[in-house]
Amino acid sequence: MKKTSDEILYQEESGYKDLLLRKNMKMRIMETLFFVVGMLLLSQFFNTQSPAFKVLAFAIAIAVVCLAPFVYKYTLRPSYKLTKTHLIVSMGGRETRYPLSEVEPIFEGRHLYKLGGKRHSLMVSRQFLNHLNERLFVYQKLQKRR
Repeated sequence: MKKTSDEILYQEESGYKDLLLRKNMKMRIMETLFFVVGMLLLSQFFNTQSPAFKVLAFAIAIAVVCLAPFVYKYTLRPSYKLTKTHLIVSMGGRETRYPLSEVEPIFEGRHLYKLGGKRHSLMVSRQFLNHLNERLFVYQKLQKRR
């Protein structure tokens, strides 16, 4: 049986750990804004030197960092698919297909890639990134032969 180019070689949905560790800059900024708003609201009700303020500030920080991946997972539902010729990114109900010719790793971090000329953070496991890097190597090798 002959494989088509759209046959999915590897597929993955982002897990909690991936969303916690490999967020993009936009998500990090949103978390920071939620923390700042929480701190501003907290400072309206408590003296900033009181122990209650310090405990609640710490609780807000933990809540923002630990609960944000759950929110991302259920609102954005990020999933990634790898085919012979494309990387397919589904985020928030939108699916974007990137030809492997437009996918290149950025050596600043293991999960940062240039997709279609723009910098993206792939919120996937190392196993998926290994499959992607292998597929990119094979794809580039095939392109050099042509």
